[in-house]
Amino acid sequence: MGKIVGDFHPESLGDPVNELLPFRNCKNTSDARAILHENVEKDVAAILDLIADADAFDVIELMRMREFSIVPDPRLAPHGGVSLPVEIIAAVLLARPSRKPGPTPRNDTRPHEVISELHERCMRLSRIASYRQLVEGQLRNEPLGRLASEYQGAVLNIRNLQYDHIRDEHDRRLFETAAASELMQKHLGFSYHDVSAVRSAMNEISAERMTRLRDETGNLLMTHQHLDPKEVPREVIEQFMSGMIPFIFLPADRSIITTADVASASGLDIATSRRVLSSFAQQFDDSESPGKRVFDLLMGNNPFLSRPLVSDGEDNFALTSNEIGQDVLRRILERALPPNSPDVRRYDQKGRQPISEELARRYLETILGSSAFRESYHYLAPKAGVSADQVGPDSANPRQAAEDVEGDALFLIDDVAVVVEVKGKSIAEQARRGDVRRLNNDLKATLGDGARQATRIRELIENNRGIWENSSTWLDLSKIREVRTLVVVLDDIGPLGTNIADLQHAGILPEDRPPLVLSLHDLAVIAEIGERPAEFLLYLRRRTDSPVTTYYRALDELDLYMMFLAGDLYVEEDPDEVKAEHPSAPPVTKSERRRHKRSAVGTMVTDCCIELTTWMNRDELPQGDEPVKPSMNAPAEVLELIDQLSAAGKPGWFRCGADLLALSGEGQLRLLSTIKTCARATRKDGKYHDAMNAYAGMWGFATVFMATRPTGTSVAAVKERLQLYAKVKQYQLQADRAYGWIFDENGSLEDNFYFSSVAPSDPTLDRLVKEMKLQPVGQRPRPPARRPPRRTRNRKRKRR
Repeated sequence: MGKIVGDFHPESLGDPVNELLPFRNCKNTSDARAILHENVEKDVAAILDLIADADAFDVIELMRMREFSIVPDPRLAPHGGVSLPVEIIAAVLLARPSRKPGPTPRNDTRPHEVISELHERCMRLSRIASYRQLVEGQLRNEPLGRLASEYQGAVLNIRNLQYDHIRDEHDRRLFETAAASELMQKHLGFSYHDVSAVRSAMNEISAERMTRLRDETGNLLMTHQHLDPKEVPREVIEQFMSGMIPFIFLPADRSIITTADVASASGLDIATSRRVLSSFAQQFDDSESPGKRVFDLLMGNNPFLSRPLVSDGEDNFALTSNEIGQDVLRRILERALPPNSPDVRRYDQKGRQPISEELARRYLETILGSSAFRESYHYLAPKAGVSADQVGPDSANPRQAAEDVEGDALFLIDDVAVVVEVKGKSIAEQARRGDVRRLNNDLKATLGDGARQATRIRELIENNRGIWENSSTWLDLSKIREVRTLVVVLDDIGPLGTNIADLQHAGILPEDRPPLVLSLHDLAVIAEIGERPAEFLLYLRRRTDSPVTTYYRALDELDLYMMFLAGDLYVEEDPDEVKAEHPSAPPVTKSERRRHKRSAVGTMVTDCCIELTTWMNRDELPQGDEPVKPSMNAPAEVLELIDQLSAAGKPGWFRCGADLLALSGEGQLRLLSTIKTCARATRKDGKYHDAMNAYAGMWGFATVFMATRPTGTSVAAVKERLQLYAKVKQYQLQADRAYGWIFDENGSLEDNFYFSSVAPSDPTLDRLVKEMKLQPVGQRPRPPARRPPRRTRNRKRKRR
């Protein structure tokens, strides 16, 4: 790994040398686990000493205050705050026989004094658990070994996987279907409405108590701020302390929520409230040692993911990390369904799959600004062992060589096709705990199956220029020049989707142009903040068909997307490969090779979503606080040009927008400068001026032709003149696409055109290349400073 980017704090690594050193002699996974077990026993013993006399609910709430912000603004989150320490401490406390077994009176305990040390010990165990995962991944020596370790680490350490409003919308849509609603009531004993009502009630109760204590203590301070502390009446001091103690010192009384509290706030009856709370709760039980509880948790068997409440058995509940049902309600229902039963099939066919497909299609229609061309469609695909050309447009009987298959969604935007497959199946619990074999099977059944289906239709479109929708209906797609694929999954799969190269190495995704893998949640986020269809096309290219796939690693897709918007998700293409692909491109320079070498380094992407999270939580921020929406980092004039081309809707607008956004910042500024130079020249001499830029790369050879129209000359005449130049030059370069723009003398866009193909050989065009004295291909254009300041009347200068 060459570099780390994002919101990374080196101190979070603790003491990596001494913490990693014990793993150096591990010969097998048992050795690595023994090291973790030894450290767990040591630290758990110290933790028990620190909290021996404390009330469990006081300690849990104090740990929550250490790790989590009491307001939704992510900018105010405690430094280094994470969920796992709360869960580790709660696991230790649950090994007690009761909430407070010690003889020391609760008011004489001072648990707030040990919270910092508890945090540090838990973070140390978290790091050692992560090292254990990574070492085991290396020891397994399997293609998915490293990825399985990273996924297990993500499951262990990352909470609140989804933004609340998106998660709630997805849960509501799924659990309010007739099938899921009936199955939930049948197998869980409550409804989604019940869970949502209890969760909201708990939040309201907690917020009201915090606000009341804050206001009461604050009002006392403000009322007596003019007095010397020694002059403050005793009863006022006692009143102040009676508020501060449950606020920040012994907060159990403030944090405990009873069944009666929830019933009153939610409007549910006592029985339903108790049933929901109890289903998400764990109780104190000393039959299992605290060391075993913590070890199992760090090995991936984390009960707090599905049961985040702690109950004392007397209708008192305390929250640990996640809210009830957060990011896990679907898994809870799926685990409750009998395997391979009619209920499972009903849930999938009438709930999970259709809702997933509908939501994915809706988000993509927002992102791409276009309705799906086909949805839940059928087409004929070659049978096993049959080549694609046997089901081409000239096939007399396509049914003989093909079989009927189904696709989820097909988008046709300008001359680009986007193929979408949606998978609703969840990753099994064994795979989430690091079982490589089970993970491999699950990925093949989801990502692998989706990729195979998406690749199948992509190859048919590219090879046959269309598909048979049935035995008698041919869908002509000959105008399509680019096909991109996307697999959308309902699960939050973290590093399983971001690290495409690992999936290719394991044979899950194809080596050539794999699909982009996105969770439904991340697709929803992109739909909320994306502003241009061309941005998403570029993201598809950049993530699946560029060196980024090889050199970038991340735990979360949105971290990569935010890097992309910032213009930092980029690796210089190998200039020698580009030259080999496009012989007419200029010779490769040493500086181009150096730039490629500097950028082609392993990069680990950490948290890049602070700005995004602030924006997504904007409705909960203080009034008047208006965060900036994340957006594409590009010159305003470039974005304006892209928007004008998009609004005009003429052929080529979609790919042109992505090609412009793909340019470096320097390249974009040069393009703008060229336009301004032509316009300035036309204003000065009142004549036609044009220019051309060429961009060869692994996504093709794009050329841009610009001309400025002098006053008194028609747009049609200027367009015809520029089109001739563009057609001949594009042919000479063998560029696969050419964009033409006509501006007035003030630099305002008036018209545009697009050539989406080029003839491999054309005698007429060969003659025009000579007549127009175009600069030979394979040469680097001369810098403007070397051009003669003026031309003689009878001498014709060669055009580029």
